[in-house]
Amino acid sequence: MTKTAGRARGLRKLGRAAAMATAVAGMLLGSAGVSSAAPESSTAQSSSTARDSSTAQEWMTRAKLDQVQFGMTRQQVLDIVGAQTCETGGKLGHNLHCPSQPSGSPYALFEFTGAGLDGLVKTKMQDGLIPPATPTLTLSKYNQTALGMSKAEVLAIVGQGSCVPWSEMYPAYPSTAGGTIALACYEVGGFDPGKLGTGSAYFWFTDDVLEYSREWYLD
Repeated sequence: MTKTAGRARGLRKLGRAAAMATAVAGMLLGSAGVSSAAPESSTAQSSSTARDSSTAQEWMTRAKLDQVQFGMTRQQVLDIVGAQTCETGGKLGHNLHCPSQPSGSPYALFEFTGAGLDGLVKTKMQDGLIPPATPTLTLSKYNQTALGMSKAEVLAIVGQGSCVPWSEMYPAYPSTAGGTIALACYEVGGFDPGKLGTGSAYFWFTDDVLEYSREWYLD
């Protein structure tokens, strides 16, 4: 069967690269906007030279991502992930972008309530670090989902094992009001980080209500 480009429902219609870039940009901007000032600790800064010379053990991993919890301070996150391989400052503001290899992807991104080392984690995002357990998503299943559904209702249709958390964000942390959770879901063989021609879908929930979804290349 010939695969076709995906379709969007909800907030906007975008190509895959544009949709991902827009979502990432929204998290980078945060509730306070992007700051061009570097955070208080210079240890959080990293140059490409420093990152390229780092050992494999210092790069971002799934195990490190799992250790980072909401409410942790920036210093606690740096102690877990390693400051040498994370980028911050400039357009990133006080957020941390932590790649798993020199090419920059897969990666994790963390947003904090403030720029100092005592700022608390309010956003966790990953792309390509977590594979789905048993992906079974199809275009037919995707088409059965509808805006307004809860996350549990969507997962019951597309399959729990098809999806992984892509981002979780609480703009007013520690309040969970207005929290946004995005799921990345895959067809069989669809998980291939860095590849744009694989079958997948993304679902964005705010306060547990599906308000936007997008699929790419599903059969």
